[in-house]
Amino acid sequence: MVYSSEDNVYESTGMNTTIVQSLSSKTEAQVTTLIESYISEADLKIKRLLKIPITIRKEYHEFNKNKTVELGPYEDVEEFFSAYDPEDCVEEVFALYDGSGRVKLPYPKNCDSLTEDVTDMTGTAVTLSKETAIKKCGTASVKAIFSAAGSFYFPMNANLERSIYPWDYVGFWFRTNDKTATFTIKFYDINENVEYQTFTLTQNDTWQIVALQMSDNTGSIDWSDALCQKIEILSDKACTVYFDNFCFNDGYFWTHPEGLICWCNPASDPYGEIEITFSYDPFKADVPVDIKLASSKLAGALLVDYLIGHRQQITGFEQMAETMDTRPDRETLEVVRTRLRREAYDILAGFGFGAYR
Repeated sequence: MVYSSEDNVYESTGMNTTIVQSLSSKTEAQVTTLIESYISEADLKIKRLLKIPITIRKEYHEFNKNKTVELGPYEDVEEFFSAYDPEDCVEEVFALYDGSGRVKLPYPKNCDSLTEDVTDMTGTAVTLSKETAIKKCGTASVKAIFSAAGSFYFPMNANLERSIYPWDYVGFWFRTNDKTATFTIKFYDINENVEYQTFTLTQNDTWQIVALQMSDNTGSIDWSDALCQKIEILSDKACTVYFDNFCFNDGYFWTHPEGLICWCNPASDPYGEIEITFSYDPFKADVPVDIKLASSKLAGALLVDYLIGHRQQITGFEQMAETMDTRPDRETLEVVRTRLRREAYDILAGFGFGAYR
């Protein structure tokens, strides 16, 4: 999420697209692209000044028979509760520790990149689409509408080329409109040898964690000597399913940016103490007015910088009043730039995260 918008930049600078087009000789679409690039640059500057993303080290949690735990300070054993709230704001999980020590990170590390799109998926008796409304985490899930018994697999060229031997478990979120359907997940090597497991869900239209132990697979591929090339999901009947957050893991996986740690050991109930080191952007889900202002003012200053440079290339200034009204002179632009920068840094300094002028 960006911190401000093109309209916010216009409000901060007192300009509009007509003025910018006149000063820059760009089209409306080109102006929008230019301003969006400056907003991205401004947001990065804000993050550096405010030390964002913020890192939380070894935050304590207990599963207590729940399959998920929510990141946040509320289970701190020292009772040093603070006001930070990482829900919907998590950027990255760096490490997870349980009773055995540091747990091996999943593949993929963000536990979600393989189910964010369908461009590298194909199948039979199924229609695949990227679903942004019904999702468990990230920006999207995979929606699969089976017209009959069928399957889909990824990647399309069967070239995952991944050693899955280091991980003991496979985990993902799954949802169906027909809980009587039986599903199968298959893992293929380069010679089309396959291992598989079947699974079912217990409820309709409800996200559920599917946790599978690799040693329970049917088949006999020696994964220590073979690479996984593709993964296939099969349904035994017509139904609609949603597939999200797939990963190989060592007993735990997580969602971004929602901030859930998910239990993935089907052989035991979710119970035990863990510690998480993660980072989050406090403004990822909800941008405060002041941060929006700071972003628009810094982006506005960058825009004015560009316009000053472009203005210097103009050797003949129109003298007609109506033209001058829509084409500010260099001195006016420099005053605006100085004001925007000063106001932006005053706002950021007030947040107290280490911002300085």
